[in-house]
Amino acid sequence: MKLVKSIINGGLAKYIKRYSAIFVVDATTSVGLFYLWNKGYKYLVPTASLCCIGGTYLYGLAKSREKISSNQAVVVIGCDSGLGYSLALHCRQLGASVIASVLQIDGPAAKNLEQEGIHVYPLDVTQIDSVENFVGSVRTVLTERNYALRCLVNNAAKMIFGEFEWQTDEQLRNQVEVNLLGTMRITRELMPMIRAYSSRIIVISSHCSIQPLPGVAAYSSTKAALSAWTTAIRVELKKYGVKVVSFIPGSFVKESNILARQAEHFEAMRRSMSEEARTFYGDYFDTYSQYFASVTQGTKLEKLQDSRIYEVFEDALLDKYPSAIYKNEPWRYFVYHTLFRITPICVRDLLVLKFVQGPPWTKRNINESSSNLHKLRENISGVSDWKVQARNSDTSANEKKTTDK
Repeated sequence: MKLVKSIINGGLAKYIKRYSAIFVVDATTSVGLFYLWNKGYKYLVPTASLCCIGGTYLYGLAKSREKISSNQAVVVIGCDSGLGYSLALHCRQLGASVIASVLQIDGPAAKNLEQEGIHVYPLDVTQIDSVENFVGSVRTVLTERNYALRCLVNNAAKMIFGEFEWQTDEQLRNQVEVNLLGTMRITRELMPMIRAYSSRIIVISSHCSIQPLPGVAAYSSTKAALSAWTTAIRVELKKYGVKVVSFIPGSFVKESNILARQAEHFEAMRRSMSEEARTFYGDYFDTYSQYFASVTQGTKLEKLQDSRIYEVFEDALLDKYPSAIYKNEPWRYFVYHTLFRITPICVRDLLVLKFVQGPPWTKRNINESSSNLHKLRENISGVSDWKVQARNSDTSANEKKTTDK
């Protein structure tokens, strides 16, 4: 009984779910063929049947998968928490050997991954020396254990919430360095091995690359640029037998530590603000920072619970003829992004604000900022008048001294 239950809940269930679309089409076609046979279209039925069989065969061929084994290695970048940590564990469960990179080699993620038999090495994608050391470790593991490099999963990412004007140069630069240049850097250094084994590259993208969002303008721009880069190298590397796909995993901010330092980032923004900006934004900045700092607190290290993420990722990893993009898209995302594509810009902008659901800029904020700016101008004007009077007084005193002489 347990064996039957395991089969139903395991491979058989996944098989049925994977090919459910063709099952429905075949069932509907069978009913139609039976109806045509009864109506006397006896020559049409065999032709339609052959077309149906041919279509089923082609669909099955397109959906066919390659197997993965323990002598094949999957390299996963950015495994300190969230998606990278979860994908490394999942690839290990699939039977692959896994080489994972972490930023904190003494952190809990590194220890847990090592306990699962995963090779863990430190990596900071913004530092070329660190990248070269990691690539050397990957080469050593592949050589010593006679592994073939099956796939590189580019997952390293940095996300900082905050309106564009607030973010510091360091914050902007760090997101570009990690999300875009870091991904390019580690991929370039691993390319000799990727070409040698005709490996696959999976680039972790985001819905923000399709529809940039307010509050994460810098992050969205890096993901959009990453999407363009992925599209270009997919065509470049195809002739070498290297497949490149983009994987959009959906939102799981509350299950990841990608925004664990958001409160620190807001404090850095506050310190770097000019007096004019601090006066203009007033309470709005405080409300905004408190809201996003509260919803982006660090979480306990654990594997992501959304099973759909792993189903879509397996397609990206194992499909014999992979698609260019794989999406884990909840119904809410699907509805919103469909509306984003088909509605006028004015409507789309309103939908984007509703989708993000951040603190609003209200009439009260406008009145307060106007009042604060007026006071600031008065203070600046008062200081300027005082300086002019002081300068005139000094000039008069100097002229009097000259006259006395």
